[in-house]
Amino acid sequence: MSIHLSRGGALRRAVLSCDVAGCPIQLEPLPIEAWRNDADARSWARDHAVGWTSDPIRQTDYCPEHAQFSKAPAADQVPPRPTAAVRDSSGNPLDRDEYTERLRERLVEGDRSAGRTLALAAAQAAVVARLLDELAGVYRGESLGALAQELSALLESRLRDQG
Repeated sequence: MSIHLSRGGALRRAVLSCDVAGCPIQLEPLPIEAWRNDADARSWARDHAVGWTSDPIRQTDYCPEHAQFSKAPAADQVPPRPTAAVRDSSGNPLDRDEYTERLRERLVEGDRSAGRTLALAAAQAAVVARLLDELAGVYRGESLGALAQELSALLESRLRDQG
């Protein structure tokens, strides 16, 4: 949810915006509701946004297409964890765990095939290893973080072998 002020600050609009990165969906209440104060406008907009959901703890709103991101998971279920940059063909973020599995499959396929190899300079490989370490720290405890840690260790091992 965001409140947009026009020039001079006299007119304002309460606009409900989906909080999934890259989602352009916005919903604007009827102009007749412009008299409401900001807190009331937020509440009114959320109450009248059919199919929209919100997460009051994170203070986020989600359009009907991304509504699953606001639902609390069952006790035995892992909440959806969308990718930050990778999208499917419709522009929706992928689940990080599913994406990690795809990446692992690509690694296995690459090891099986005797395809092209790409050589990195030692300094480039060292920088990539540090970036993977950082990624592993950000996604600690997740499959994406574990994959980053494994690849970092592999790069470090190959750098030591060459050095």
